[in-house]
Amino acid sequence: MSSVPKRNLFCLKWPWDVNKQPKSPNLCTFESPWLFNSIQNLGSLVLNTFNSVSKSSGSWVSNFNPAQLAAGTSRNSNLKLKRKPLSPEEQGEAEHRAVASALASGKEATVIEFYSPKCSLCNSLLKFVMEVEAGNSDWLNIVLADAENQKWLPELLHYDIKYVPCFVLLDKNGLALAKTGIPSSRLHVVAGLSHLLKIKHPTSGGSSRLSSQR
Repeated sequence: MSSVPKRNLFCLKWPWDVNKQPKSPNLCTFESPWLFNSIQNLGSLVLNTFNSVSKSSGSWVSNFNPAQLAAGTSRNSNLKLKRKPLSPEEQGEAEHRAVASALASGKEATVIEFYSPKCSLCNSLLKFVMEVEAGNSDWLNIVLADAENQKWLPELLHYDIKYVPCFVLLDKNGLALAKTGIPSSRLHVVAGLSHLLKIKHPTSGGSSRLSSQR
């Protein structure tokens, strides 16, 4: 009488063991339910997808350089901080608006300085002119006008401007009262501006400031 292989009454097998071949005929060959098979297939799919993404992004991760990223951000910030230079037309319009604003302020006098960007004497006087305006800001405005800009051509003809720097004194109504002469030297220009200010404001505190620049 042949012996019948003894079978297990209870078989428990994890889903990930279904592909393993049984080593003994006594071991159960229970097929996992469809639910376990689906979970196994889903887990394998997620694992394979993660591995493929990791391999494809490996080059990006290895090439990533925080210093380069920071440099790029700084470079973009610098570009934003840089101001676009004004065109001659925009510059002329801005200077005209400055004159109109000065006359609208109601102060006693406005001085227009006709200059040229190529004039070294004009450039050397810039700081001095700003100090003069600051010292007499209660009654005086000083504005700049580029004599090479075509926007100022009518004023150049009206005030007979043939040299730079040239300072033109206007009253609060915009009426021209006087202008400085041909600039033979820096001291000559300073003396001419001092004379203009004394015409409109003889007791101005700016006269001592002007004298110190001679």
